[in-house]
Amino acid sequence: VNLDFTKHLTPLGYHFAPDPSSQQVCTIGGNVGNNSGGPHCLAYGVTNAHILAIEVVLADSEIVTLGGLVAEPSGYDLRGVFIGGEGMLGITTKVAVRITPNPPSVRTLLLSFDTPRDAAATVSAVIAAGIVPAAMEVMDQGITIAVENYVNVGYPRDAGAVLLAEVDGLPDGVDIDAQRISDIGRQHGATDVRQAASDEERMLLWKGRKTAFGAVAQIAPNYYLHDTVVPRSKLADTLEEVYRIADEHDLAVVNVFHAGDGNLHPLLLFNGQEPGIYDRVHAAGAKIVEASLAAGGVLS
Repeated sequence: VNLDFTKHLTPLGYHFAPDPSSQQVCTIGGNVGNNSGGPHCLAYGVTNAHILAIEVVLADSEIVTLGGLVAEPSGYDLRGVFIGGEGMLGITTKVAVRITPNPPSVRTLLLSFDTPRDAAATVSAVIAAGIVPAAMEVMDQGITIAVENYVNVGYPRDAGAVLLAEVDGLPDGVDIDAQRISDIGRQHGATDVRQAASDEERMLLWKGRKTAFGAVAQIAPNYYLHDTVVPRSKLADTLEEVYRIADEHDLAVVNVFHAGDGNLHPLLLFNGQEPGIYDRVHAAGAKIVEASLAAGGVLS
């Protein structure tokens, strides 16, 4: 399991960088199959960047090794082709991973905003300023309240949206970047900027973000999740279109997303026992995909 692996490595000074929201239950083999991302893929890249070699059983039962431990084999990158193949190209039996040294210093910021638009604009401005944080995640008010009910770490229930931003590296550079992000946030309407005071608080903030999908059970028994990517400059406009589409179909929606790379995760909330509800949910979902594509985005 991904999180068990990182917990084993951390005391040794390393970790496995891909950290999907399902980190507590997903496996390394599953990460390979789905080329999984996660909050920290903004700076570190998705699973493909952290796999050196894989042993694979092909459909005709042949056992092959794709990639290499010492040097990348010449020719086609079959390792890269296989990662993300969702099991259609063969079965993974062994994985050689690239482990990442733990950063010497980490700063985790929680910025509060009146609207998701302000939070999204801050994300674009941070990247435009030449800062590449380890992670930048946005949650709107509905999902933030559900998360805070679960982790009780101090997520603001009255904020229209929150931005969870993390920078890592050498201490002096990290302090500078954290201050710059705080300043940019305030320039874009941040009503409060808070920095995690301890590793324990930092881990609780991330626990809240990574358990967000489960926390929505407090709001509705079912959700329909979409996963699209739009240009960062179109994040705010696309978000507002998502809210409009949900209203048009008389559905509740909450948003939690990898804002740093424009990866949206709108969750349409509903009760599956309601007659005709699935028609409305699927229609709204299709409109969200169309809106993402119209903004210059893609399916992720």
